[in-house]
Amino acid sequence: MDIPRWLESLGLGQYAEAFATNDIDAELLPDLSLEDLASLGVASLGHRKKLLKAIAALGSAETPAPSAPPQVKSTPARTAPGGEAERRQLTVMFCDLVGSTALSTRLDPEVLQDLIRAFQVRCAGAITRFDGYIARYMGDGMLVYFGFPRAHEDDAERAVRAGLDVVSAIVDLNRNVGVTNGVELAVRVGIATGLVVVGEIVGEGAAAESTVVGETPNLAARLQGVAQPNQVVISGSTHDLLAERFECEDMGTQQLKGLSDSVKAWRVLSETSVDTEHGATPDASSAMPLVGRQEELGLLLRAWEASKEGQGQVVLINGEAGIGKSRLLDALRARVEGETYLWVAIRCSPYHGQTALYPVIRQLERALRWGANDGNAEKLEKLEKRLSQFSFPLAEVVPLFAALLSIELPDGRYPALSLSAQQQRQMTLDALSGWLFEEAERRPVLQVWEDLHWADPSTLELLAIYIEQAPTAALLNVLTFRPDFTAPWPHRSHMTPITLNRLERVEGEAIINHLAGGKTVPREVVDHITAKSDGVPLYLEELTKSALQSELLEEREDRYVVRGSLGGGFEIPATLQDSLMSRLDRVPKLRELAQIGAVLGREFAYEMLSTLAGLEDSILRDGLGQLVSAELLYQRGRPPRSKYIFKHALIQEAAYQSLLKRSRQRFHRLAAELLEARFPELVAAQPELLAHHFTEAGLTAQAIEYWFKAGQLLHDQGWVSMSMNAYRSALAIAKGDAERCRALIGLAGGMRIVDAFDDA
Repeated sequence: MDIPRWLESLGLGQYAEAFATNDIDAELLPDLSLEDLASLGVASLGHRKKLLKAIAALGSAETPAPSAPPQVKSTPARTAPGGEAERRQLTVMFCDLVGSTALSTRLDPEVLQDLIRAFQVRCAGAITRFDGYIARYMGDGMLVYFGFPRAHEDDAERAVRAGLDVVSAIVDLNRNVGVTNGVELAVRVGIATGLVVVGEIVGEGAAAESTVVGETPNLAARLQGVAQPNQVVISGSTHDLLAERFECEDMGTQQLKGLSDSVKAWRVLSETSVDTEHGATPDASSAMPLVGRQEELGLLLRAWEASKEGQGQVVLINGEAGIGKSRLLDALRARVEGETYLWVAIRCSPYHGQTALYPVIRQLERALRWGANDGNAEKLEKLEKRLSQFSFPLAEVVPLFAALLSIELPDGRYPALSLSAQQQRQMTLDALSGWLFEEAERRPVLQVWEDLHWADPSTLELLAIYIEQAPTAALLNVLTFRPDFTAPWPHRSHMTPITLNRLERVEGEAIINHLAGGKTVPREVVDHITAKSDGVPLYLEELTKSALQSELLEEREDRYVVRGSLGGGFEIPATLQDSLMSRLDRVPKLRELAQIGAVLGREFAYEMLSTLAGLEDSILRDGLGQLVSAELLYQRGRPPRSKYIFKHALIQEAAYQSLLKRSRQRFHRLAAELLEARFPELVAAQPELLAHHFTEAGLTAQAIEYWFKAGQLLHDQGWVSMSMNAYRSALAIAKGDAERCRALIGLAGGMRIVDAFDDA
């Protein structure tokens, strides 16, 4: 029995290392008590109880069979701030047991009930492992949300991985209980991504649940209907978010019942296999050019030159999500193309932070060129062949690597490992480092470690060995991680830290120009993209792609032109929605503060937020302090005279857009009324601020009045073009009311603002 995999299926993979360290195998599981589990580090009583129930189920029926479906909700999922619903992007999964009606005619109802429970438990294990939320059990199926109540930057990927794991779990379930009952179970999975309104509570007591309103749940249900047994079918919107992480088969356009328009559908085949040792160098002709990182690339190349001379180096690249860490690695690899060296890429996973050496194991599997259809014998043969190329005593290292890679050894072929868990772990780390350093004796090694903020402790321990011994070999280790990662090793003279900062405006414009294929992009569009992206390369790219593909821009031979008015700009691309909401969901109890602040603008004052939020001063200060600590806000000054600025304009936009439209209007109205009543000096100096709030509140008369005041003030100050814009805003609101438009034009002192509204 694979203990780590079993623990992960229960959503308790964080305890795998403790079980291994204490030599807990399948034989000892039935002997464990609550006290034993506590001594293993399982501090939560709920987790200990869950483990004991699962262990008991293993002994009695070979599969857990609880008296009720797993994750039964006694209370609904977290609601939106103030008990209101929210607008957000959601990935919805429907999975359904195939042929349950036919099974009901063949099986005793009690047997069928046990099978359905077993099916639900296996599915729940796969879903909760990727932090999906099981919203509802529906007989032999279930409805699952990814992105609520907590968003992740990769919810579409999580849903697809969970779907594939659900299929694998059912295959495994057939081996355990299907054969016993003379049936073969199968599942269909449908997944879709889109904008929904989520969080409003319906029902009472145990029947209370958070509703999801929108087309996305219906689409996921219909896609589940067109899937064949043990298939995962996804929508085009979900497919667009997966990049090249999965192998998918195009199912063409589907006309689905209940949906007016036909939709694209894709069948997910498997995770994409990336050969990190022998894979091709990124295509320089199609890749985004490296912009604004020449100095950092120079540091990497100098470290590489020193490493090739046998003076191994370590470079640590620190930067927030989307800042360009992977792009810098691609540029490095492109620059060393043609040299004789070994490239090794180890990528940490957000789903396996408690699985010992997970990214190292995946890299070894790729290095050994294991195929999807390789059996135990083929895998062992490839391992032995590779290890025979080194100076290792095979009798010692083959059993170590076989245990690490879950390969069964034939009886008598190798001596049994007579080691404690601690000894086996240490010898395994020594064997792994020995493999790498022997490779470095033959040719220089360039080893990259991506996303160390997700690394498990054992992987960090192995990396510490490489870092300590790097100066003795032709080995360059390049480490990438986010700012919240704290390195567990001390600084050494052969280590070079690099912090990636945001790009300058001119560098951002270079990216926009590249994506536009050299065609001229309107200045107002460039201004909008650069202002919203704040110099983050990922934001620049995705906003530019979204803008160029939007209906607001028309592509011509040598340029793009704006159709009509740019207005409020472009919506946040779907590719960024999950990432931005995940940052807000890190502090879910404080998200309402961020949302109200977003209504006030990119920058807002403590006094304004205090009045709108209606919280006690101590609670408000603490909440804002947490938002600053979470790096969602910057703070200037001290309360009550402090001001706050959203770190990213898109974070503000995501918080704002997550509010229902009626909630936005209410907060804008309150903000406008507060400004009039409490801040008359600010209103006199910036009437356009009040005009904006009244406009968004839908209060037309007041909005026109203040836009007009803003136009007059700006004109008197000599800002003619800005004055014209204010008058245009007033006319845009009054448009359709010819009498009001004529009155406004007359009041504007004869200015030719009517040119912008020929049909007024």
